[in-house]
Amino acid sequence: MQSGNSSLRNMMKNQHADQRMGAAYGPYGQMTQAPQVEAMRIDDVIVRTVALVAATFVAAMVTWSMVYPNLPPEGAEFITAEQQSALNTAMTLGTIGMFVGLGVIIFSMFKPITNPFVCFVYAIGQGLLLGGVSAFFESRFEGIVVNALLGTVLVFGGMLALYKFRILRNSPMFTKVMVGAGFGIFALIMVNFVAGMFGANLGLFAAPGESVSAIQWIIAIGITVWAAFSFILDFDMIEQSAAAGAPKKFAWAGAFGLTAGLIFLYWNLLRLLSYFQGD
Repeated sequence: MQSGNSSLRNMMKNQHADQRMGAAYGPYGQMTQAPQVEAMRIDDVIVRTVALVAATFVAAMVTWSMVYPNLPPEGAEFITAEQQSALNTAMTLGTIGMFVGLGVIIFSMFKPITNPFVCFVYAIGQGLLLGGVSAFFESRFEGIVVNALLGTVLVFGGMLALYKFRILRNSPMFTKVMVGAGFGIFALIMVNFVAGMFGANLGLFAAPGESVSAIQWIIAIGITVWAAFSFILDFDMIEQSAAAGAPKKFAWAGAFGLTAGLIFLYWNLLRLLSYFQGD
């Protein structure tokens, strides 16, 4: 089986490579050098995921505290120099976080993220971006951040329960559909991002408060549904890896994949909820 998360897919590929290397040691009693590799457990993934999510939250609080109190009230004609400075700092940190996160995600498509430093850099970078953007949304639509966070937790818990009780299971066809859709979504987001950098609006995503077109509703709902169902692939991959005795370092790859999935789901729920507010 493959995961829709590139980091987890690569994790499985590297596991098979480690197993082939292990065969070179020979049968027990004839080993030239006994391998000393501690196996990964599901608990290891859970602990690391909690740590990465906590780092994301703490970083988000940094830019939130800069943005939310300093946003001018609606209709205000000017803001103080101190407020502008705080907003500029938050914007700089958020931009750095955005590019760091994008770089790590692209890197994870080619190699699993097993280095805890890289995992935390990603989590903190995304947190800095999340905090500022969330503060802006909250200033426009009161209560939207709490609802998006609650929705993220409920969706994740629901998908975990569906997987745990085998109501939803992975399959080769499910994997192909999810992976194919994942590449399509990534391409769509990147095209929109590049176009935005050059000042072009492709009309794929509505800005907060704008009227939402039918295609924008379809894209937002489709991506959110994909983000939710992608957890089934990730749970399956982590379970298989633990059962196969993957090296403990790959617990970081599993934790990175789940953290990235949670952040992506939150982003899309935040956008989708803003559509309901603005329509």
